[in-house]
Amino acid sequence: MLDLFNTGDFVIFTTRDYANHEGLSISAATKRLARLSGKKLLTRITKGIWANTGHPYFHPLACVPYLLGNEQGYVSFLTALHLHGVISQIPKTIQIATTGRGRSLVSPVGDYEFFQIKPELIQQGCDWSATHLPYLIATPEKALLDTIYLSTRKNRRFARLPELDVKTSGFRAVEFENLLKHALLPRRILSAVRSRWMAIQQ
Repeated sequence: MLDLFNTGDFVIFTTRDYANHEGLSISAATKRLARLSGKKLLTRITKGIWANTGHPYFHPLACVPYLLGNEQGYVSFLTALHLHGVISQIPKTIQIATTGRGRSLVSPVGDYEFFQIKPELIQQGCDWSATHLPYLIATPEKALLDTIYLSTRKNRRFARLPELDVKTSGFRAVEFENLLKHALLPRRILSAVRSRWMAIQQ
């Protein structure tokens, strides 16, 4: 059985994935996986999601598609800006844009924050990661747009930002402008985003 978890197919998986593969009921699969977790052979990420964290392909970011489930979403905000080298500061949480509800998840492999954004903002500006277990990640320009957009909302999240390198990190100002142009934001929010973008460039 343990050989199954040493393959690339069962590094991160759901209870249903395992049940279908082994021909078990969900209840029986849950009990078996719980026993393996109790023996420290698997890690329970959250309800219904498991991982072999010792596998070389495993990374907390690779859990994101499983945590999103049926929602549309991708890694963004300060997490993506750090991964792209636009900020040097490492965020305390893995930040994710989603069409689902905003929420937080504290897990054995890391803390995740999900921020709800409008579906029309998810249409472009994302790529699949070049990893063994791929996940969607915002381009640096899209990650900054998402971040500034949230900073204009009522709770003012990301009102203060770490130092941004938009000049030497490979950040493309023209692409940011293009994304903003097609974002279909209300005029008031669009104006607020543009003002903050101008301040960042100074």
